[in-house]
Amino acid sequence: MTLRTATTDDCAQIAEIYQHYVEHTVITFDYESPSAQDWDHKRSTIIDRGRPFLVAVEGTTVLGFAYLAEFRTKQAYDWTTEDTIYLRPDATGRGLGSTLLRALLTDLDPTSVRRIIAVIAVIESDASIRLHERAGFVDAGTLRRVGFKHDRWVDCVFMQYDVPEA
Repeated sequence: MTLRTATTDDCAQIAEIYQHYVEHTVITFDYESPSAQDWDHKRSTIIDRGRPFLVAVEGTTVLGFAYLAEFRTKQAYDWTTEDTIYLRPDATGRGLGSTLLRALLTDLDPTSVRRIIAVIAVIESDASIRLHERAGFVDAGTLRRVGFKHDRWVDCVFMQYDVPEA
């Protein structure tokens, strides 16, 4: 398995991975899955801002992806990002999420990223919360019943990571 910066050629597989979560889970609040072209635009925008957009690959297969994107659009938030990590469903449970998150935390530029926010849908499994806790994220609060998807209301936990060198 190799970690590297995502390329345009990875975007079809990124779209495929994400589509699974859009269609079958509430961990993303998207109702429609972005296209490979949408993902390529997002990827290039993130990389152009000097932020990491990584893929974990095995051979030619993208096993998962992770990136640091804009947290909010208002200028005062420019030094705060939101992390995103998704894995191919058959690649879960192998420590890949931890590997991708650690890579995000080491590949960021501390002069442009001071805080990272994780916005985590509260589901039956708390694996994402535990993943972020192990990486040093702390609880920053819960928003109750803020998302409605697949006929259920979903809470979101906010977790925060303060970049040590910032």
